[in-house]
Amino acid sequence: MRVRECADRITAYALCIGTLVTATGGCAWPFPWLPAGDDSSEFVPLSALENSGEAVVRLYGTPILNIERLAIHPWFVVKSAEEVSFDRWEVWATADGPYGYVRLNLRSPTSAPLAGRVFVIAELIGPEAEPVVEFIETQSPNYPCCDCYLFYPGPNCNTYVQWVLDSTGWAVTLPPTAVGQAIPPICP
Repeated sequence: MRVRECADRITAYALCIGTLVTATGGCAWPFPWLPAGDDSSEFVPLSALENSGEAVVRLYGTPILNIERLAIHPWFVVKSAEEVSFDRWEVWATADGPYGYVRLNLRSPTSAPLAGRVFVIAELIGPEAEPVVEFIETQSPNYPCCDCYLFYPGPNCNTYVQWVLDSTGWAVTLPPTAVGQAIPPICP
C-alpha cells in the first residue's frame, strides 16, 4: 500500500511539473536567486584548500535537469582541519548506501548529477566551519529520514540540508527552489 501511495504522489507531481514547465515557457535562465554568469570565481578552488590546515564546509547546488526553475539538488562538501581530501554528503533518491538515502561520496565533490550547472550556495572556512563539519560527519548517518525519501513534497535532499543547517545554527537561506526544505525530517 505504501509503495502505491508513493507512486501516486510521484505521478501527480510529475504531471504538475509538466504543466508548470509548459506554463512558464520552458526552463531557461534566469533564476532570480542566482546570477546567470559563472559565480565560481569568487570562491577559492577546493584544490587550493586541501592542504590549508583549515576546516572547510561548502554547500553546493545544481538545478535539476528539465525542471530548473522549480527544483535544485544540494549537497555538502566537507573537510576537517586535519584532513586533506574532501567528502561529499547528500541525500539521493536511491537507498543503496550504508546509510540508506544519505550518501557519502556517491560522486566527486563538485560533479553535478544529471550534468547540470554547479554553484556554491554558501561556505565556511576555518574555526567556524569545524562544528558544522563535525556534525555532518558524525550525525549524517543518524539523519532521521535515512530510511525514507519522497521527491515531492519530501523528505528529500533539501530536507536533509535544512536539517543540517537548523541543527548546526548555520544561517543559510536556501533558494525557493529547494523543494522539501520546509518538510520536517520525520519519515511519513
